[in-house]
Amino acid sequence: MLKFLRRKKQAPPAASASVKPNVASKPAQTLSPETDTPLKDRLQSVGANKGNELVTLLNIGTTKKMLAGEYLFREGEPADTGYIVLDGAIEELVISDENETSLGVYPEKSWINFLDLSGTAHRVTTARAKETSSVLLLDERLLNSIDDDVLLFIYRELHKSSVEEAVRKEAEKAAFAAQSQGLVDAIFDIRTAAKDRSKNSDLAQNVIQKVPKLPIATIGLLNKLTDDSTSTNEVVDLVKSDPSLTSVLLKTLNSAEYSFEEKIADVNHAVSLLGYIGVYQIVMSQSLRQSLPDTPAFRKVYTRSLEISHIAFAISQASGVGKPAEMATIGLVHSLGNIIVELLRQQNPKLENLIECFDVSVIGAQLLHTWNLPEGIWKAVEHQDSPEFTPAKNIPEDILTATAVLYVAQLCHQRLHKVSEARLPMLFLDDYLSQLNWKGLTLGNVLGEKVAPNLRKKAKALPASLALLLG
Repeated sequence: MLKFLRRKKQAPPAASASVKPNVASKPAQTLSPETDTPLKDRLQSVGANKGNELVTLLNIGTTKKMLAGEYLFREGEPADTGYIVLDGAIEELVISDENETSLGVYPEKSWINFLDLSGTAHRVTTARAKETSSVLLLDERLLNSIDDDVLLFIYRELHKSSVEEAVRKEAEKAAFAAQSQGLVDAIFDIRTAAKDRSKNSDLAQNVIQKVPKLPIATIGLLNKLTDDSTSTNEVVDLVKSDPSLTSVLLKTLNSAEYSFEEKIADVNHAVSLLGYIGVYQIVMSQSLRQSLPDTPAFRKVYTRSLEISHIAFAISQASGVGKPAEMATIGLVHSLGNIIVELLRQQNPKLENLIECFDVSVIGAQLLHTWNLPEGIWKAVEHQDSPEFTPAKNIPEDILTATAVLYVAQLCHQRLHKVSEARLPMLFLDDYLSQLNWKGLTLGNVLGEKVAPNLRKKAKALPASLALLLG
Protein backbone atom coordinates (compact mmCIF):
# COMPACT_ATOMS: atom_id res chain seq x y z
CA MET A 1 0.00 0.00 0.00
CA LEU A 2 1.30 3.46 -0.91
CA LYS A 3 2.14 5.80 1.91
CA PHE A 4 1.36 9.26 0.53
CA LEU A 5 3.48 12.27 1.25
CA ARG A 6 1.57 14.73 3.43
CA ARG A 7 2.69 18.33 3.60
CA LYS A 8 1.75 20.82 6.26
CA LYS A 9 -0.17 23.86 5.06
CA GLN A 10 2.03 26.91 4.77
CA ALA A 11 0.97 30.24 6.29
CA PRO A 12 0.75 33.14 3.81
CA PRO A 13 3.64 35.61 3.98
CA ALA A 14 3.15 38.82 5.98
CA ALA A 15 2.04 41.82 3.95
CA SER A 16 5.13 43.81 4.89
CA ALA A 17 7.52 41.01 4.08
CA SER A 18 9.69 41.46 1.06
CA VAL A 19 9.96 38.27 -0.94
CA LYS A 20 12.87 37.93 -3.32
CA PRO A 21 12.44 35.50 -6.16
CA ASN A 22 14.74 32.50 -6.01
CA VAL A 23 14.66 30.05 -8.86
CA ALA A 24 16.27 27.38 -6.70
CA SER A 25 13.57 27.45 -4.04
CA LYS A 26 9.91 26.51 -4.16
CA PRO A 27 7.63 29.57 -4.54
CA ALA A 28 5.51 30.36 -1.53
CA GLN A 29 1.91 29.18 -1.80
CA THR A 30 -1.17 30.98 -0.68
CA LEU A 31 -4.19 29.09 0.52
CA SER A 32 -7.09 29.40 -1.84
CA PRO A 33 -10.61 28.01 -1.99
CA GLU A 34 -9.16 25.23 -4.20
CA THR A 35 -7.22 23.76 -1.29
CA ASP A 36 -10.49 23.32 0.58
CA THR A 37 -12.13 21.50 -2.36
CA PRO A 38 -12.69 17.77 -1.63
CA LEU A 39 -9.76 15.65 -2.78
CA LYS A 40 -11.99 13.51 -5.06
CA ASP A 41 -13.12 16.60 -7.03
CA ARG A 42 -9.59 17.93 -7.32
CA LEU A 43 -8.26 14.60 -8.62
CA GLN A 44 -10.90 14.67 -11.36
CA SER A 45 -9.86 18.14 -12.43
CA VAL A 46 -6.13 17.51 -12.37
CA GLY A 47 -4.76 16.21 -15.67
CA ALA A 48 -6.45 18.62 -18.08
CA ASN A 49 -3.00 19.94 -18.80
CA LYS A 50 -1.23 16.59 -18.43
CA GLY A 51 1.60 17.57 -20.74
CA ASN A 52 2.44 20.54 -18.54
CA GLU A 53 2.81 18.37 -15.43
CA LEU A 54 5.15 15.99 -17.25
CA VAL A 55 7.22 18.91 -18.53
CA THR A 56 7.47 20.20 -14.97
CA LEU A 57 8.61 16.78 -13.74
CA LEU A 58 11.17 16.45 -16.52
CA ASN A 59 12.55 19.90 -15.79
CA ILE A 60 13.14 19.34 -12.08
CA GLY A 61 13.38 15.53 -11.85
CA THR A 62 16.29 13.13 -12.36
CA THR A 63 16.40 11.03 -15.51
CA LYS A 64 18.25 7.72 -15.54
CA LYS A 65 19.45 6.23 -18.81
CA MET A 66 19.84 2.43 -18.87
CA LEU A 67 21.43 -0.09 -21.20
CA ALA A 68 19.70 -3.37 -22.03
CA GLY A 69 20.16 -5.79 -19.11
CA GLU A 70 20.91 -3.07 -16.56
CA TYR A 71 18.98 -3.42 -13.30
CA LEU A 72 16.59 -0.70 -12.19
CA PHE A 73 16.09 -2.29 -8.78
CA ARG A 74 16.53 -5.72 -7.20
CA GLU A 75 14.47 -7.78 -4.80
CA GLY A 76 15.10 -6.71 -1.20
CA GLU A 77 16.07 -3.12 -2.00
CA PRO A 78 14.08 -0.23 -0.43
CA ALA A 79 10.94 0.58 -2.44
CA ASP A 80 11.21 4.33 -1.82
CA THR A 81 11.32 5.47 -5.46
CA GLY A 82 8.77 5.32 -8.25
CA TYR A 83 9.54 5.61 -11.95
CA ILE A 84 8.07 6.81 -15.23
CA VAL A 85 9.31 4.84 -18.23
CA LEU A 86 10.14 7.61 -20.73
CA ASP A 87 11.29 5.28 -23.49
CA GLY A 88 12.30 1.66 -23.94
CA ALA A 89 10.87 -1.12 -21.76
CA ILE A 90 11.44 -2.37 -18.19
CA GLU A 91 10.87 -6.06 -17.40
CA GLU A 92 9.74 -7.19 -13.92
CA LEU A 93 11.19 -10.52 -12.76
CA VAL A 94 11.30 -13.01 -9.94
CA ILE A 95 14.75 -14.59 -9.63
CA SER A 96 15.32 -17.69 -7.49
CA ASP A 97 17.99 -20.40 -7.58
CA GLU A 98 19.36 -18.94 -10.81
CA ASN A 99 15.94 -19.30 -12.46
CA GLU A 100 14.14 -16.26 -13.81
CA THR A 101 10.37 -15.86 -14.18
CA SER A 102 9.06 -12.84 -16.09
CA LEU A 103 6.06 -11.11 -14.49
CA GLY A 104 5.50 -8.65 -17.30
CA VAL A 105 6.96 -5.65 -19.10
CA TYR A 106 6.43 -1.93 -18.42
CA PRO A 107 6.39 -0.25 -21.85
CA GLU A 108 6.99 3.42 -22.65
CA LYS A 109 4.81 5.85 -20.62
CA SER A 110 4.26 3.27 -17.85
CA TRP A 111 4.40 4.27 -14.18
CA ILE A 112 6.14 2.04 -11.63
CA ASN A 113 5.06 2.59 -8.02
CA PHE A 114 7.06 3.25 -4.93
CA LEU A 115 5.72 1.66 -1.70
CA ASP A 116 6.99 3.86 1.10
CA LEU A 117 9.13 7.00 0.81
CA SER A 118 10.72 6.29 4.20
CA GLY A 119 12.41 3.18 2.80
CA THR A 120 10.93 0.77 5.35
CA ALA A 121 9.18 -1.27 2.63
CA HIS A 122 11.26 -3.37 0.26
CA ARG A 123 10.94 -4.64 -3.27
CA VAL A 124 9.70 -8.20 -3.65
CA THR A 125 10.62 -8.38 -7.34
CA THR A 126 13.47 -7.33 -9.61
CA ALA A 127 13.30 -4.94 -12.60
CA ARG A 128 15.77 -4.42 -15.41
CA ALA A 129 15.90 -2.79 -18.81
CA LYS A 130 14.72 -5.08 -21.60
CA GLU A 131 16.28 -2.68 -24.10
CA THR A 132 17.98 0.71 -24.01
CA SER A 133 15.65 2.78 -21.82
CA SER A 134 15.19 6.00 -19.89
CA VAL A 135 13.23 6.44 -16.66
CA LEU A 136 12.31 9.46 -14.55
CA LEU A 137 12.82 9.00 -10.82
CA LEU A 138 9.89 9.83 -8.52
CA ASP A 139 11.71 10.17 -5.22
CA GLU A 140 11.17 12.18 -2.06
CA ARG A 141 13.35 15.04 -3.32
CA LEU A 142 11.15 15.45 -6.38
CA LEU A 143 7.90 15.20 -4.46
CA ASN A 144 9.07 17.90 -2.06
CA SER A 145 9.88 20.21 -4.97
CA ILE A 146 6.51 20.41 -6.72
CA ASP A 147 3.24 22.14 -6.03
CA ASP A 148 0.11 20.33 -4.91
CA ASP A 149 -1.50 20.04 -8.34
CA VAL A 150 1.50 18.22 -9.80
CA LEU A 151 1.74 16.08 -6.65
CA LEU A 152 -1.91 15.06 -7.03
CA PHE A 153 -1.29 14.37 -10.69
CA ILE A 154 1.52 11.95 -9.74
CA TYR A 155 -0.61 10.12 -7.20
CA ARG A 156 -3.49 9.84 -9.65
CA GLU A 157 -1.24 8.36 -12.34
CA LEU A 158 0.36 5.95 -9.87
CA HIS A 159 -3.06 4.84 -8.67
CA LYS A 160 -4.26 4.41 -12.25
CA SER A 161 -1.13 2.39 -13.05
CA SER A 162 -1.65 0.15 -10.00
CA VAL A 163 -5.27 -0.55 -10.96
CA GLU A 164 -4.30 -1.37 -14.55
CA GLU A 165 -1.52 -3.64 -13.34
CA ALA A 166 -3.88 -5.47 -10.97
CA VAL A 167 -6.40 -5.97 -13.77
CA ARG A 168 -3.68 -7.25 -16.10
CA LYS A 169 -2.36 -9.72 -13.53
CA GLU A 170 -5.84 -11.01 -12.75
CA ALA A 171 -6.43 -11.58 -16.47
CA GLU A 172 -3.09 -13.39 -16.75
CA LYS A 173 -3.94 -15.46 -13.69
CA ALA A 174 -7.29 -16.49 -15.16
CA ALA A 175 -5.69 -17.33 -18.51
CA PHE A 176 -2.99 -19.38 -16.80
CA ALA A 177 -5.59 -21.25 -14.72
CA ALA A 178 -7.60 -22.06 -17.84
CA GLN A 179 -4.47 -23.18 -19.66
CA SER A 180 -3.40 -25.35 -16.72
CA GLN A 181 -6.83 -26.96 -16.46
CA GLY A 182 -6.77 -27.65 -20.19
CA LEU A 183 -3.37 -29.30 -19.82
CA VAL A 184 -4.56 -31.42 -16.87
CA ASP A 185 -7.62 -32.53 -18.82
CA ALA A 186 -5.52 -33.39 -21.86
CA ILE A 187 -3.07 -35.47 -19.81
CA PHE A 188 -5.96 -37.24 -18.09
CA ASP A 189 -7.53 -38.12 -21.47
CA ILE A 190 -4.20 -39.41 -22.81
CA ARG A 191 -3.53 -41.56 -19.75
CA THR A 192 -7.11 -42.89 -19.74
CA ALA A 193 -6.77 -43.89 -23.40
CA ALA A 194 -3.47 -45.64 -22.60
CA LYS A 195 -5.13 -47.60 -19.80
CA ASP A 196 -7.92 -48.68 -22.15
CA ARG A 197 -5.38 -49.95 -24.69
CA SER A 198 -3.59 -51.98 -22.01
CA LYS A 199 -6.87 -53.61 -20.94
CA ASN A 200 -7.38 -55.01 -24.43
CA SER A 201 -3.94 -56.56 -24.86
CA ASP A 202 -4.08 -60.27 -25.75
CA LEU A 203 -0.33 -60.44 -25.19
CA ALA A 204 -0.69 -59.44 -21.54
CA GLN A 205 -3.72 -61.66 -21.01
CA ASN A 206 -1.79 -64.72 -22.19
CA VAL A 207 0.80 -64.20 -19.44
CA ILE A 208 -1.77 -63.31 -16.76
CA GLN A 209 -3.75 -66.51 -17.37
CA LYS A 210 -0.61 -68.61 -16.76
CA VAL A 211 0.16 -67.09 -13.34
CA PRO A 212 -0.97 -69.46 -10.53
CA LYS A 213 -3.83 -68.10 -8.43
CA LEU A 214 -3.48 -67.30 -4.76
CA PRO A 215 -4.27 -70.13 -2.34
CA ILE A 216 -7.97 -70.39 -1.49
CA ALA A 217 -7.16 -70.08 2.21
CA THR A 218 -5.43 -66.73 1.60
CA ILE A 219 -8.45 -65.37 -0.25
CA GLY A 220 -10.66 -66.63 2.58
CA LEU A 221 -8.47 -64.88 5.12
CA LEU A 222 -8.69 -61.66 3.14
CA ASN A 223 -12.48 -61.86 3.02
CA LYS A 224 -12.58 -62.41 6.76
CA LEU A 225 -10.41 -59.39 7.47
CA THR A 226 -12.44 -57.04 5.27
CA ASP A 227 -15.57 -58.07 7.20
CA ASP A 228 -16.00 -55.71 10.16
CA SER A 229 -17.71 -58.40 12.20
CA THR A 230 -14.72 -60.78 12.14
CA SER A 231 -13.10 -61.45 15.52
CA THR A 232 -9.47 -62.18 16.32
CA ASN A 233 -10.34 -65.76 17.30
CA GLU A 234 -11.90 -66.38 13.89
CA VAL A 235 -8.70 -65.25 12.17
CA VAL A 236 -6.56 -67.46 14.41
CA ASP A 237 -8.83 -70.46 13.82
CA LEU A 238 -8.71 -69.93 10.04
CA VAL A 239 -4.91 -69.83 9.98
CA LYS A 240 -4.69 -72.87 12.26
CA SER A 241 -7.10 -74.84 10.07
CA ASP A 242 -4.72 -74.68 7.10
CA PRO A 243 -1.30 -76.32 7.76
CA SER A 244 0.24 -74.49 4.79
CA LEU A 245 -0.75 -71.09 6.22
CA THR A 246 0.59 -72.00 9.65
CA SER A 247 3.84 -73.27 8.18
CA VAL A 248 4.37 -70.18 6.03
CA LEU A 249 3.59 -67.85 8.95
CA LEU A 250 5.93 -69.45 11.49
CA LYS A 251 8.74 -69.98 8.97
CA THR A 252 8.66 -66.31 7.99
CA LEU A 253 8.53 -64.99 11.55
CA ASN A 254 11.56 -67.05 12.53
CA SER A 255 13.61 -65.97 9.49
CA ALA A 256 16.13 -63.14 9.17
CA GLU A 257 13.40 -61.01 7.61
CA TYR A 258 12.12 -60.33 11.14
CA SER A 259 14.21 -59.73 14.24
CA PHE A 260 12.44 -61.52 17.08
CA GLU A 261 14.78 -62.59 19.89
CA GLU A 262 12.64 -65.59 20.81
CA LYS A 263 11.33 -68.34 18.57
CA ILE A 264 7.67 -68.05 17.56
CA ALA A 265 6.18 -71.51 18.03
CA ASP A 266 2.42 -71.16 17.42
CA VAL A 267 -0.22 -68.99 15.79
CA ASN A 268 -1.54 -67.58 19.08
CA HIS A 269 1.95 -66.35 19.93
CA ALA A 270 2.26 -64.78 16.46
CA VAL A 271 -1.08 -62.96 16.81
CA SER A 272 -0.15 -61.65 20.26
CA LEU A 273 3.03 -60.13 18.79
CA LEU A 274 1.77 -58.87 15.44
CA GLY A 275 -1.96 -58.54 15.76
CA TYR A 276 -4.14 -60.37 13.27
CA ILE A 277 -3.50 -57.73 10.58
CA GLY A 278 0.23 -58.35 10.91
CA VAL A 279 -0.33 -62.09 10.63
CA TYR A 280 -2.44 -61.53 7.54
CA GLN A 281 0.24 -59.36 5.91
CA ILE A 282 2.77 -62.16 6.28
CA VAL A 283 0.39 -64.82 4.97
CA MET A 284 -0.58 -62.69 1.98
CA SER A 285 2.98 -61.69 1.11
CA GLN A 286 4.22 -65.29 1.30
CA SER A 287 1.30 -66.42 -0.84
CA LEU A 288 2.42 -63.94 -3.49
CA ARG A 289 5.87 -65.50 -3.36
CA GLN A 290 4.37 -68.91 -4.06
CA SER A 291 2.33 -67.66 -7.02
CA LEU A 292 4.98 -65.56 -8.76
CA PRO A 293 8.48 -66.49 -9.99
CA ASP A 294 11.29 -65.78 -7.53
CA THR A 295 13.29 -63.41 -9.73
CA PRO A 296 15.45 -60.41 -8.73
CA ALA A 297 12.67 -58.15 -10.06
CA PHE A 298 10.09 -59.91 -7.88
CA ARG A 299 12.26 -59.71 -4.75
CA LYS A 300 12.74 -55.97 -5.27
CA VAL A 301 9.01 -55.42 -5.78
CA TYR A 302 8.19 -57.69 -2.84
CA THR A 303 10.39 -55.79 -0.34
CA ARG A 304 9.09 -52.41 -1.49
CA SER A 305 5.45 -53.54 -1.46
CA LEU A 306 5.74 -55.04 2.02
CA GLU A 307 7.08 -51.74 3.35
CA ILE A 308 4.34 -49.73 1.62
CA SER A 309 1.74 -52.16 2.96
CA HIS A 310 2.73 -51.31 6.54
CA ILE A 311 2.77 -47.58 5.74
CA ALA A 312 -0.70 -47.77 4.14
CA PHE A 313 -1.99 -49.60 7.21
CA ALA A 314 -0.51 -46.89 9.47
CA ILE A 315 -2.08 -44.11 7.37
CA SER A 316 -5.49 -45.77 7.53
CA GLN A 317 -5.22 -46.19 11.29
CA ALA A 318 -3.90 -42.67 11.94
CA SER A 319 -6.47 -40.94 9.73
CA GLY A 320 -9.42 -43.16 10.62
CA VAL A 321 -10.14 -43.50 6.91
CA GLY A 322 -10.70 -46.80 5.10
CA LYS A 323 -10.32 -50.35 6.38
CA PRO A 324 -6.72 -50.92 7.55
CA ALA A 325 -6.68 -54.55 6.37
CA GLU A 326 -7.87 -53.58 2.90
CA MET A 327 -5.37 -50.71 2.68
CA ALA A 328 -2.58 -53.08 3.73
CA THR A 329 -3.62 -55.53 1.01
CA ILE A 330 -3.63 -52.83 -1.67
CA GLY A 331 -0.14 -51.85 -0.57
CA LEU A 332 1.04 -55.45 -0.89
CA VAL A 333 -0.30 -56.05 -4.38
CA HIS A 334 -0.09 -52.62 -6.01
CA SER A 335 3.14 -53.31 -7.95
CA LEU A 336 2.42 -56.80 -9.30
CA GLY A 337 1.90 -55.33 -12.76
CA ASN A 338 5.66 -54.73 -12.88
CA ILE A 339 6.26 -58.47 -12.48
CA ILE A 340 3.90 -59.33 -15.33
CA VAL A 341 5.53 -56.76 -17.60
CA GLU A 342 8.94 -58.17 -16.72
CA LEU A 343 7.73 -61.65 -17.71
CA LEU A 344 6.40 -60.20 -20.97
CA ARG A 345 9.83 -58.73 -21.74
CA GLN A 346 11.57 -62.03 -21.06
CA GLN A 347 9.18 -64.00 -23.26
CA ASN A 348 8.95 -61.42 -26.08
CA PRO A 349 12.30 -59.61 -26.37
CA LYS A 350 11.50 -58.41 -29.90
CA LEU A 351 8.38 -56.59 -28.66
CA GLU A 352 10.20 -54.39 -26.15
CA ASN A 353 8.91 -51.14 -27.66
CA LEU A 354 5.30 -52.38 -27.58
CA ILE A 355 5.57 -53.70 -24.02
CA GLU A 356 7.03 -50.38 -22.87
CA CYS A 357 3.67 -48.76 -23.73
CA PHE A 358 1.69 -51.01 -21.37
CA ASP A 359 0.20 -49.41 -18.25
CA VAL A 360 1.60 -51.53 -15.41
CA SER A 361 -1.21 -50.42 -13.06
CA VAL A 362 -3.83 -51.82 -15.44
CA ILE A 363 -1.87 -55.05 -15.98
CA GLY A 364 -1.59 -55.55 -12.23
CA ALA A 365 -5.29 -54.84 -11.73
CA GLN A 366 -6.21 -57.43 -14.35
CA LEU A 367 -4.09 -60.05 -12.55
CA LEU A 368 -5.85 -59.29 -9.26
CA HIS A 369 -9.24 -59.43 -10.99
CA THR A 370 -8.31 -62.86 -12.35
CA TRP A 371 -7.43 -63.92 -8.81
CA ASN A 372 -10.95 -62.90 -7.69
CA LEU A 373 -9.76 -60.27 -5.25
CA PRO A 374 -12.46 -57.76 -4.21
CA GLU A 375 -13.28 -55.09 -6.80
CA GLY A 376 -12.31 -52.26 -4.45
CA ILE A 377 -8.76 -53.63 -4.33
CA TRP A 378 -8.05 -54.17 -8.02
CA LYS A 379 -9.76 -50.92 -9.05
CA ALA A 380 -7.64 -48.95 -6.58
CA VAL A 381 -4.53 -50.60 -8.04
CA GLU A 382 -5.67 -49.68 -11.55
CA HIS A 383 -6.01 -45.99 -10.60
CA GLN A 384 -2.98 -45.79 -8.29
CA ASP A 385 -1.00 -43.47 -10.58
CA SER A 386 -3.90 -41.09 -11.28
CA PRO A 387 -3.13 -38.72 -8.34
CA GLU A 388 0.14 -37.87 -10.07
CA PHE A 389 -1.65 -36.07 -12.91
CA THR A 390 -5.28 -35.44 -11.98
CA PRO A 391 -7.27 -34.02 -9.03
CA ALA A 392 -9.41 -36.17 -6.75
CA LYS A 393 -12.65 -35.28 -8.55
CA ASN A 394 -11.60 -37.50 -11.48
CA ILE A 395 -11.20 -40.63 -9.33
CA PRO A 396 -14.21 -42.99 -9.05
CA GLU A 397 -15.96 -42.27 -5.76
CA ASP A 398 -15.94 -45.89 -4.56
CA ILE A 399 -12.13 -46.11 -4.61
CA LEU A 400 -11.18 -42.50 -3.85
CA THR A 401 -10.22 -43.19 -0.23
CA ALA A 402 -8.11 -46.23 -1.11
CA THR A 403 -6.43 -44.37 -3.96
CA ALA A 404 -5.57 -41.47 -1.65
CA VAL A 405 -4.13 -43.80 1.03
CA LEU A 406 -1.96 -45.67 -1.48
CA TYR A 407 -0.74 -42.44 -3.11
CA VAL A 408 0.30 -40.89 0.21
CA ALA A 409 1.84 -44.20 1.35
CA GLN A 410 4.05 -44.30 -1.73
CA LEU A 411 5.15 -40.69 -1.20
CA CYS A 412 6.01 -41.42 2.45
CA HIS A 413 7.94 -44.49 1.37
CA GLN A 414 10.01 -42.48 -1.09
CA ARG A 415 10.80 -39.86 1.54
CA LEU A 416 11.94 -42.60 3.93
CA HIS A 417 14.30 -43.65 1.14
CA LYS A 418 15.64 -40.06 1.03
CA VAL A 419 14.07 -39.10 -2.30
CA SER A 420 13.88 -35.31 -2.48
CA GLU A 421 10.39 -33.79 -2.36
CA ALA A 422 11.32 -31.80 -5.46
CA ARG A 423 11.37 -35.07 -7.42
CA LEU A 424 8.00 -36.32 -6.15
CA PRO A 425 4.68 -35.90 -8.04
CA MET A 426 2.85 -33.71 -5.52
CA LEU A 427 0.89 -31.24 -7.67
CA PHE A 428 -2.44 -32.41 -6.23
CA LEU A 429 -1.17 -33.63 -2.84
CA ASP A 430 -3.35 -31.30 -0.75
CA ASP A 431 -6.41 -32.44 -2.68
CA TYR A 432 -5.77 -36.06 -1.70
CA LEU A 433 -4.73 -35.25 1.87
CA SER A 434 -8.15 -33.66 2.31
CA GLN A 435 -9.63 -37.12 1.64
CA LEU A 436 -7.70 -38.30 4.72
CA ASN A 437 -8.86 -35.31 6.83
CA TRP A 438 -5.30 -33.91 6.64
CA LYS A 439 -5.89 -30.90 4.42
CA GLY A 440 -3.24 -28.23 4.92
CA LEU A 441 -0.55 -30.59 6.19
CA THR A 442 2.72 -30.98 4.33
CA LEU A 443 4.17 -34.35 3.38
CA GLY A 444 6.76 -33.81 6.11
CA ASN A 445 3.96 -33.27 8.65
CA VAL A 446 2.19 -36.44 7.54
CA LEU A 447 5.31 -38.59 7.73
CA GLY A 448 6.78 -37.11 10.89
CA GLU A 449 3.61 -36.55 12.93
CA LYS A 450 1.16 -39.20 11.69
CA VAL A 451 2.84 -42.14 9.98
CA ALA A 452 6.22 -42.63 11.65
CA PRO A 453 4.88 -42.49 15.25
CA ASN A 454 2.22 -45.07 14.36
CA LEU A 455 4.80 -47.41 12.84
CA ARG A 456 7.22 -47.06 15.74
CA LYS A 457 4.54 -48.23 18.16
CA LYS A 458 4.82 -51.69 16.59
CA ALA A 459 8.49 -51.57 15.63
CA LYS A 460 9.10 -55.21 16.59
CA ALA A 461 6.39 -56.39 14.22
CA LEU A 462 7.83 -54.54 11.21
CA PRO A 463 10.01 -56.16 8.57
CA ALA A 464 13.67 -55.42 9.30
CA SER A 465 14.07 -53.28 6.16
CA LEU A 466 11.30 -50.88 7.24
CA ALA A 467 12.44 -50.78 10.87
CA LEU A 468 15.89 -49.75 9.63
CA LEU A 469 14.43 -46.87 7.60
CA LEU A 470 12.61 -45.54 10.66
CA GLY A 471 15.85 -45.56 12.66
